[in-house]
Amino acid sequence: MNRRNAIKKLGGIVIATAVASGFRVPAFATSAVQEKKRLVFYFSATGNSLYVARQFSDNPISIPQALKEADLVFEADEIGFVFPDFVAAAPLIVREFLEKGTFKAHYFFSIITFGNYAANVANWWDNYTREQDVTNNYINTLLMVDNYLPAFDMIQQQAMDKNIDQNLTRIIEDVNVQKNMIPEVPDMGPMGGMLANLQSEHFGVKSEDILLVNDSKCIRCKTCVKICPRANFILSDGKIEYSGDCEYCLACVQNCPQKAITLVRGERNPDARFRNPHVSLNDLIKANTQL
Repeated sequence: MNRRNAIKKLGGIVIATAVASGFRVPAFATSAVQEKKRLVFYFSATGNSLYVARQFSDNPISIPQALKEADLVFEADEIGFVFPDFVAAAPLIVREFLEKGTFKAHYFFSIITFGNYAANVANWWDNYTREQDVTNNYINTLLMVDNYLPAFDMIQQQAMDKNIDQNLTRIIEDVNVQKNMIPEVPDMGPMGGMLANLQSEHFGVKSEDILLVNDSKCIRCKTCVKICPRANFILSDGKIEYSGDCEYCLACVQNCPQKAITLVRGERNPDARFRNPHVSLNDLIKANTQL
C-alpha cells in the first residue's frame, strides 16, 4: 500500500470512529478534523420548537423521552435547550428535566420560542438555570406562530409575516461562533404582577378541568393518547378518558385530527388548529409519547 492510500485509509477510520462516538463530520471532510460535539434538548407540542431544534442538530433529543432514562448525565462541548415560552417561564416538563439532570459543557445556549410577547422569559430562564448549576452563555427568543388557543386565532397567526427564517438564521450564526449574550432585564412595570397571576392560572392545572372531548366527533384514533407528554389520556370502553396534571401545552387539542378536543374556557377560533408545516404528526408523537 502506497503512502497516499495509507493516509486515505487512516482518515476513513478516524472519521468512522468520530461518527460512531456521536461527533458530526462535515460532508466535505477530507482529514481527521472533527466538529464539536453538540447536544440539543427540546420540548415541542405543535412543532415550532422541534423545527428550531433541528436547525442546531441533526438528532435533537426530546425532553419527554429523555426523562424516561435512569441516567440523566450529559456531557458535550456544547449543550442547547429549545422550548416554548409558557407565560414568561419554561414548561414544567423542561424544569423537571433540568432539576433531574446533570449537564457538563463548555458552552450552553437556549432558544425560547414565543408568539406574541416574550416579556422577561430569557431573564427568568437565566436565573432558573443558574439555580440548577447550568450557566447559559447565550439565550435568545424567536418570534413564531402563537399557538395559545384561548387568546389567538390560528388562521390569523399563520397569515402573519414574523420573519422567522431571517431571525432564526441570525441566531444560528450566533451559536455557531459561540457568541455570549444574555438579554438585559426589561422594565416590566405593571405587567410583572399580571404575569404572576397568569402563571398561577397556567401551571398546576388538571387536564379534566380545562379540556372537553366531543364524543360525537371523536373517532377513537388515540392521537391524544399517543401525543400527551403526561400520559393523561386513555381509551376505555370505547371512550376517551383523561385526568392528571396537565402541561397545558395543548398538543392534544392542536393535533386532534377531528378537532374533537376543545378548551373549557373557550377559544378564539375552535375551527382552526396549527402544527408547524415542517413537522409531522408522527414526529410529535415520537417526541412526546409515554406509551
